[in-house]
Amino acid sequence: MRNNKFHSYIADDHKEVLVAKRIQLAAVWAGPVFFVLYLIAFAGLARFVPPLAPSWDPDTIARVFTDHAISIRIGMVLGLIATTLLFPFFGVISIQIARIEKRMPILAVMQFGGAVLLVVFFQLCGMLWITATFRSELEPSTIRMLNDLSWLTFVMVFPSYVLQLSCIALASFMDRSALPLWPRWVGYLNLWIALSGAGGGIAVFFKHGPFAWNGLVGFYIPIVAFTIWIAVMTYYMHVGIRRQFDSETKSAETHDSPHGSAPAALTADMNR
Repeated sequence: MRNNKFHSYIADDHKEVLVAKRIQLAAVWAGPVFFVLYLIAFAGLARFVPPLAPSWDPDTIARVFTDHAISIRIGMVLGLIATTLLFPFFGVISIQIARIEKRMPILAVMQFGGAVLLVVFFQLCGMLWITATFRSELEPSTIRMLNDLSWLTFVMVFPSYVLQLSCIALASFMDRSALPLWPRWVGYLNLWIALSGAGGGIAVFFKHGPFAWNGLVGFYIPIVAFTIWIAVMTYYMHVGIRRQFDSETKSAETHDSPHGSAPAALTADMNR
């Protein structure tokens, strides 16, 4: 009877841990799903790659939004949906930072605060591009102004981006565990990508060349850097979270079981 109660308790606790593990892993993979959906929305449907040049005249800009109004609207609606997936992705990053910081997780709070700003700015860009297509009778100069505002918002989101990646880098340097979540080189990678993403701040001073919002420094380098970042972070978050839960489960089984170990079926289930 007593053993039955014990095993029932262990099984319930195991289920809770298993659910938590799966939720965190799902949150990790929300990042790549966001990236794929936003790429389809931004480049495929809205056709914003290559970006509309800031040097184009109002009539040329207006023609783009008039001729492709429906596809831009569909693309931006999909983009709005996709950006919400950044919340679980950055949320699980903050949870892991808090594990490293332990008692006072200020870096975790700042990182997620930066994520909120990032999502708000991305959502604002989408709404402005949708607005530019909503009324065909708008003056070309008005459409260009909305497009300018959208693109400048898109590339000027770098302060929150830099804050987030700096917090992640600091957390990786603080992690003194035997098997850190992120290797130190991932921390340095975050700092490098934060620096490369700051190139968007220069775009407000240029309408031509590599520093404009459609240039190498203003657009393409930050996009390539972000692609590398999301791939690296997804891999190490996935591996690290699985390792954490597996380690905690084995430790709990060893200490809680009256015979030194819990049923092998529980361990096998956690490794799924």
